Amino acid sequence: MKKLFLTYLLLFSLTIINAQEKEEKLSLSGYIKNLHEFSFVDQLDQLQWTTLVHNRLNFKFTPSNEIKVKLELRNRLFYGDHVKNIFGFSEFISQDDGIVDLSWNTIDNGSLLFNSTIDRAFVNYTKGNLDITLGRQRVNWGMNLVWNPNDIFNTYNFLDFDYEERPGSDAVRVQYYLGDFSKIEVTAKKGKGKDDHIVAAMYKFNDWSYDIQLITGVYQKDWVVGAGWAGNLKNAGFKGEVSYFLPYKTYLNSANVLSASVSVDYGFKKGLYLNGSVLYNSADNSSGSIVGLLNTNLNAKNLMPYKYSGFLQLAKEFTPIFKGAISTIYSPTNHSVIIMPSLNYSVATNWELNFTGQSFFEFENYQTLGNSLFVRLRWSF
Repeated sequence: MKKLFLTYLLLFSLTIINAQEKEEKLSLSGYIKNLHEFSFVDQLDQLQWTTLVHNRLNFKFTPSNEIKVKLELRNRLFYGDHVKNIFGFSEFISQDDGIVDLSWNTIDNGSLLFNSTIDRAFVNYTKGNLDITLGRQRVNWGMNLVWNPNDIFNTYNFLDFDYEERPGSDAVRVQYYLGDFSKIEVTAKKGKGKDDHIVAAMYKFNDWSYDIQLITGVYQKDWVVGAGWAGNLKNAGFKGEVSYFLPYKTYLNSANVLSASVSVDYGFKKGLYLNGSVLYNSADNSSGSIVGLLNTNLNAKNLMPYKYSGFLQLAKEFTPIFKGAISTIYSPTNHSVIIMPSLNYSVATNWELNFTGQSFFEFENYQTLGNSLFVRLRWSF
């Protein structure tokens, strides 16, 4: 409670300063979202509901041209059946793997859960070609849309569509730009656990009309090497990532892991968009289940519970304010399928209405693992 009080005192003080700043060195943005989830397995009489009120506050302070400070937090209020019936739900929501625990539940009475999490808190210094960032930040090394084997610092769960900002890492990041399209980057991350550390380097450049990156470093208990690219095959986008993990303590008799993804996307006339991707992961975890992805913190070594997976998305912009998409994920293991339709409508300036569905099936045994419908209203400021 003391930590929560001090945090909100800081935020209040920053807001007061913002009102007094004439040069607008301090800015505040964010949103408030109301998300309703209705879920059942295969019969409507099993219907359960959960509501999430999600608020985000983004503070940015720019004292000079070289220095930028950011503090961003999310407040979430859950109530409904998930809070009551899912064992360990509050612990999962409050989980924080950073050096400092910046996530806490202030209300947790079995039917109502209120959580606050600081997922960005960093200082950025830029001078010439040098860029240094210290603190909790998003280190995005991924190039694909869905599966990112190169995103070793803070892998995100693609099913968590309500978290657009994606997780952050407690890290030191140094970037040096060699030109307009090339740079060298070294990043070090430390978590709570003894082996929860990542130190890696990336060299990024442009050649043959492709953005290419090469990475290497230490990923927890593994050596990691990888590469990624993004370019075009005629009029289609062509992206790919590959990472290879080799345990450095037992490399002679170890289970090495290769994770690789390739995607192709194409924009047709009249707002039609098609994206397809495949994922290979040599760490075959066929005993897992796709429905377990809902409450799982993924990592770069295990982006899906199966060796082979495919993704296909068809999206359409019907009008500038009305869009729709349907996405599917398929794995030959148990013929597992996830179907995800969505509709997005801009109600007014800064107001957005969204409908998203998620259905999980295993057709080998002809069973439905779960269905969810989400209805979300968002106001941005």
